[in-house]
Amino acid sequence: MPRTLSFRLALPLYALLLCVTARADGALHSLWELHGKHNTVYLLGSIHVLRSSDYPLAAVVLDAYRDAKSLLMEVNLEESSAEQVQAEMLASAILPEGKTLPDVLGKQRYGRADGLAHDIGIELSLFDQFAPWFAAEAISQVQLTQLGFQSQAGVEMYFMEKARTDGKSVAGLETVHDQISVFQNMPMDTQAEYLVSSLEQAHDLPTEVESMVRAWQRGDTRWFENQLKSDLGRDPILYQSVLGARNRKWVPKIEALLNDDKNYLVIVGTGHLVGQGSVIELLKKDGITATQR
Repeated sequence: MPRTLSFRLALPLYALLLCVTARADGALHSLWELHGKHNTVYLLGSIHVLRSSDYPLAAVVLDAYRDAKSLLMEVNLEESSAEQVQAEMLASAILPEGKTLPDVLGKQRYGRADGLAHDIGIELSLFDQFAPWFAAEAISQVQLTQLGFQSQAGVEMYFMEKARTDGKSVAGLETVHDQISVFQNMPMDTQAEYLVSSLEQAHDLPTEVESMVRAWQRGDTRWFENQLKSDLGRDPILYQSVLGARNRKWVPKIEALLNDDKNYLVIVGTGHLVGQGSVIELLKKDGITATQR
């Protein structure tokens, strides 16, 4: 799976994604149930960008939303305006004065990236003042948009609008600043490799994103786990930054919901719910059973 897809399983940057063996016959979904003494907490794995044709969502997912009184997402997008998010992202993405993308990548690596970008109709020089992570995300966004995928059609935005209409409260597990920092704090060489790797796999994006959506719709956790292992899993530092460390911060907040008397729907990127160090695995270690629906 292209690195850009792995990141989008984990990070919903909207200004511009326990090993459970799942049946692949449509009987399961990317939805888990936790039970407290007096309530139920639903964990829904999301894809942050979707197409209108990917709706309607499965009835069991819509039932979980109706049963919940409050929603918890990676970030509460209503806390910041789109303009504020965009401004912070751009400020974080601009390289220090005197540095350019060719400087950061080096002549040989930049030449490779430039040729790959040209092959998909992108002028890499447009991003010469920006950090590699931003160039990778922006190029991925362009490709996904061309394929009909939009953040406005993503799972979070869909339920955000429903919650607003239905008067349900929405809170965030972290802030937009926290998410931007995940990228910003990556070593520059890691960012550079991420950009080149994304471009090397750009031609496969249409096929891969279709496979991802199908796996998500049928709750095929094994597919997601295998993709994450073969991608982010090859770089332990990257894996911990994007998934592991954030999962560990979220689990106490999710466990605290089980002490409440109202039901919750928690929506996070599907990559956080599968594989080593996932939210599901960490809950299991704490003695909390998560049942896939």
